Amino acid sequence: MDLSWIDDFLPTFRCPHTHQTLRWATAEDLLHHQHPAEKQALVSEDGSRLFPIEEGIPVLLP
Repeated sequence: MDLSWIDDFLPTFRCPHTHQTLRWATAEDLLHHQHPAEKQALVSEDGSRLFPIEEGIPVLLP
């Protein structure tokens, strides 16, 4: 699935908890949050909150 569109919107996405900017989750972030390594996700800038991407859409719910 093509997730390149997220890069265009990533600067405007914010964590609903901390209001920090979001970034792509690294392998370490995925492991820390016990998220499957083969799935992509976004995390808050400090890595404290993870937001999965379901069917190509980031789930940014608090």
